[in-house]
Amino acid sequence: MTDQPYVAPPTVGDRVPTTGVKEWAFGAWALLDGFFRKMTIVDREKDGVELLMNRLRRLESAIIGGTSEASARAAFIDWVNDNDGGGWAYYLTKKAEADRQEAEAQAKMRHERITASAREEAVSLRNKYPGGKGVAVGTVIVGLADTITGKTYTGTSGAYTYADKRHAVMEELLVGVPQVEDWPVNACAEVDAMNKLLIARKITKKSEIQAETLYFHAETWNSTSGKWQARSACKNCDVWLKKIGACRI
Repeated sequence: MTDQPYVAPPTVGDRVPTTGVKEWAFGAWALLDGFFRKMTIVDREKDGVELLMNRLRRLESAIIGGTSEASARAAFIDWVNDNDGGGWAYYLTKKAEADRQEAEAQAKMRHERITASAREEAVSLRNKYPGGKGVAVGTVIVGLADTITGKTYTGTSGAYTYADKRHAVMEELLVGVPQVEDWPVNACAEVDAMNKLLIARKITKKSEIQAETLYFHAETWNSTSGKWQARSACKNCDVWLKKIGACRI
């Protein structure tokens, strides 16, 4: 067993910024205030939190009053090290929770923004062909969003069969896919879009494709109504899309 190098735990000084101290003090106070208002006399951390909140206010006031950031910061750090009654540990716990929640919210927003782009790409391409399928576009148009890279791709039915390069992984995904529709399994727009992604990302094997990271949106031409409309995956594509855990929007 290899001994791991000792890593000293973060100090108070590691947690307090060297610039923007006044703003940090107010933010820390505001975070604690939200919890302090809900505390009761039975909360053992209450007194320590109140002490720390008062000290954060003094830190902010000192800087407003002309004390340099460096001096005010140093005094605050000394106070926490010498006099803190548990409020600092409470603050660190709540700050970590808030940071985690913020990171999760940001990740969710990014995910939603990227997946929405699949629909936007498909709609944008279809709008270029208001008369429906033709030489440049097939019956189905697909937008594909990759949440790993944040990039999007488009595909159109029939294009893969004429592609200059058919990626080996795409060919592998189609192996064993039964033709249960009126068209070949390699004729779908999803196949064309996926082929472009595989080439762009230089993927070498199926295992490199993570489940629930690829989102497809398809638009199909309705010859009866003379309009494009959203549709789900065909039964051909359902098979290989499940192999990689791809999703529909």
